[in-house]
Amino acid sequence: MAEARGTMTDGGGAEDVRARVDSLNEAASSLLKTDNTQALELVRTAARLADTHGYTSGLARAQLLEGRALVGQGDSDQARVCLERALAAFRAMGDLAEQGAALESLGRLYLQIGEMPLAEQHLEAALTLAREQGDSATEATVLNLLAGVYHRNGAYTRSLDYLHQSLRLHREASNWPGEANLSCNIGVLYISMGQYPEALAHLMRAYALLQDKVQDEKTKGFVLLNIGHLYLNLNDYKNAISFLEESLRIARLREDRLREALATLNIGTAWAQARQDQKAETAFRQALALFKEVHSRQGEASALDGLGGILAMRQDWQAAAEAHAEAVRIAQEIEDLEVELDALLHLGRVEAELGELSAALTTLQRALALAEQAEHKKSVSESHRALSQVYRRAGEFEQALHHYELYHDAERTLFNEESDKKTRELSTRFEVERARHVAEVERVQREAAESARAQAEALVRERTQELEQAQVEIVTRLAVAAEYRDDLTGEHTYRVGQFSALIAQELGLPPEDVALLRIAARLHDVGKIGIPDAILLKPGKFTPEEFERMKAHTLIGARILSGGQSRLLRMAEEIALSHHERWDGTGYPLGKYGPSIPLTGRIVAVADVFDALTSTRPYKKPWSREAALEELRRGAGTQFDPEVVAASLKVLGRPDFGYLMRQETPLSPPTLRVIHASDAWPPNIAPAS
Repeated sequence: MAEARGTMTDGGGAEDVRARVDSLNEAASSLLKTDNTQALELVRTAARLADTHGYTSGLARAQLLEGRALVGQGDSDQARVCLERALAAFRAMGDLAEQGAALESLGRLYLQIGEMPLAEQHLEAALTLAREQGDSATEATVLNLLAGVYHRNGAYTRSLDYLHQSLRLHREASNWPGEANLSCNIGVLYISMGQYPEALAHLMRAYALLQDKVQDEKTKGFVLLNIGHLYLNLNDYKNAISFLEESLRIARLREDRLREALATLNIGTAWAQARQDQKAETAFRQALALFKEVHSRQGEASALDGLGGILAMRQDWQAAAEAHAEAVRIAQEIEDLEVELDALLHLGRVEAELGELSAALTTLQRALALAEQAEHKKSVSESHRALSQVYRRAGEFEQALHHYELYHDAERTLFNEESDKKTRELSTRFEVERARHVAEVERVQREAAESARAQAEALVRERTQELEQAQVEIVTRLAVAAEYRDDLTGEHTYRVGQFSALIAQELGLPPEDVALLRIAARLHDVGKIGIPDAILLKPGKFTPEEFERMKAHTLIGARILSGGQSRLLRMAEEIALSHHERWDGTGYPLGKYGPSIPLTGRIVAVADVFDALTSTRPYKKPWSREAALEELRRGAGTQFDPEVVAASLKVLGRPDFGYLMRQETPLSPPTLRVIHASDAWPPNIAPAS
């Protein structure tokens, strides 16, 4: 009896079967981006039919599509099996085009699950085939995916080069979806490089393309995720959460478990920034479970590192060390330099808290080597600072001084290279946004005179709200840039905002005023952008002339913020001008005294001094919290409003307030760094289609 499975004949029946298999495969391919479940049903039917009738190329094509659908569902193990079978079959047939497609799909899968060496191997082979065949569309896609690999390996320059090559190919083909994806990914890379204005420009370009020319909810979810990620880097957790929750909604609607995991992980980081440790822990544990479900090792490492940060915040040092150590182990296993670097820095700080100083030094030296290898200047600076602190604990003061000097040198290098550039860019953008605001309001008001007034006035309010929000975002970044010149971490402005809000809440201010003050207080020193580095960064005492120049930052800040129409910007202007006034009238710039000083300025004055006293500066060691609180008591009635001091002592002296202190606490939970197989990268992640 002949076997049912054999070689197809040339009869009409065979042609019908071939046509049916091809039709099923084509239908499945069209469904991959919208319904992976339905695509799987069709392609498995095609595979059974092709296998039964010996249609080899049809079977291989079905296996390729089945692998892609399984990738979309997060079943990486079965996807790998299908894709490897398809690649072997195409090689046996000598089909170079389909070999390239299978290599690309395997590279995409390995990128998604964090196996970088295998991802690079398969994608480089796919790139060679695409160039040999003159297939520019495939070349553009593979260049994008390879950029994701090199991004994760810390090779930022090579990654950026590949992204721009890919972007050029998409633009030459007028491929709007491809351009949107590439703009998103370039924004992600600039976030990793700390170049936030460039990151914002590219992410907004991607978003504009998605709004005007491309209807793609999946890519829009990626862009929203990355905008949220950018806000996390700016320590603006409120705006971050709003973008991340919208991205999470899209992922759940699409039943996309991997994207759900990515959004959940970033939301955990946002809650950690907000000091909502229980919410953050819940999010990190949910993300960890989701990453395990979709077999993303890179995601597991990031979730564990974030969880370790929360445990450290609670001073559960042993559990934190275990979480960070597991994150390091996974990152080393998959050769993910960036995740390993973050986790090593966090682990070293926790080991020092446990008293394991020798282990901490070994860990931090490894972090320093990785940071130097990746030319990640901010991490180099953080590594030297952490090493200086651990050597000081170990009593090795010469080494402590050596690393502190290197930390200071690295910090100054960053100032010289980036601060002036960021300040100019953000100052210009703020002025442009202000001009746009005025022009837009005038235009809408003219429309109000020409049409139904009620409708037009509603539109004015809507446009004003949108433009004021954009203006606030720009000026907040301007404040971060100003602070960056003499506080590399950018933590000072964030803490002053937090402290001020807590004090205001204790004083009984309305919730809406507390919320505004939390943001407006961060702009208190925006005028520093107008102070020369020679004065601003001087380690010793100022001369009388230098002090007069330094005092001018209050007037400069008020001038920058003047003319704002929102309550927030008016409050920020008030704070910038008055936060160095004294209760007894001997402050500056106007010499106001007592209740004539705005309450917001009186509150920020206390918060600013408290944080300055308890923070490390090049010219002083940090004070203890108790010593700083005693200094506030001594200043009540002379430097500070006595009622504000009384409220401050209550909130700043709380037993559970210590985690907000900066001195020698573990680093904050990491922003997400996980590579995903998509043509648009999620936050510090990589590509898919």
